[in-house]
Amino acid sequence: MSQRIPQMIAMGKVARDGKILRATPGISIKPVIRPGNIFGPGQDIGYTVSLPKRLVCDNNYIIQLTAENYGEDGPDFVITSIAYRNQSKRGFEVIIWGDRIQTISGNYSLVPVQSNWHFVIYDML
Repeated sequence: MSQRIPQMIAMGKVARDGKILRATPGISIKPVIRPGNIFGPGQDIGYTVSLPKRLVCDNNYIIQLTAENYGEDGPDFVITSIAYRNQSKRGFEVIIWGDRIQTISGNYSLVPVQSNWHFVIYDML
């Protein structure tokens, strides 16, 4: 029985406006998502990642996401969370939440935000 080996097959760095700063060729990003169940003001803020045909074997590839916390060029989010949804062979959507409150009050106000972010995609080939 042959064993499938996990491999990194794509990666990218995306600016807060959805511009690809660096990515595997054939990947495209749009700074919009389908309306959905996302809480907070501006609830439909996010990114749609489109993958080239045959990049992944099926819908079960692994997505690793990282959102940047930055202060020099934009808001400094105390808490940042990033997630994906609607994963398919054609791509996925990314949503980032941030909290701009910079106190220790415990009053968090996570809202969908735009931020620079990175992704790595792995698949079993």
